[in-house]
Amino acid sequence: MRRVDLYFHNGCLSQPSILSLAKDIEAAYPTWTVTLHPLSADEANAIGFKALPAIVINGVTTLFGTPSREWLSEIIRMCDQ
Repeated sequence: MRRVDLYFHNGCLSQPSILSLAKDIEAAYPTWTVTLHPLSADEANAIGFKALPAIVINGVTTLFGTPSREWLSEIIRMCDQ
């Protein structure tokens, strides 16, 4: 499974950074599925996220917060092998 899910509060200050990361991932890893999930606070709580943004790689919550492009790229590269 080659999948990255990016969860964020819709309209949050981190949204532009998350959208930019998604574009970078899609460009660098075209065989991966990248999905953006804008959530309300109630939706985030229903899923079980206590903080957003959240990065989920291949079904595993990997990080809360906005990672650097380099860090996220390295993690995806490791998962891609």
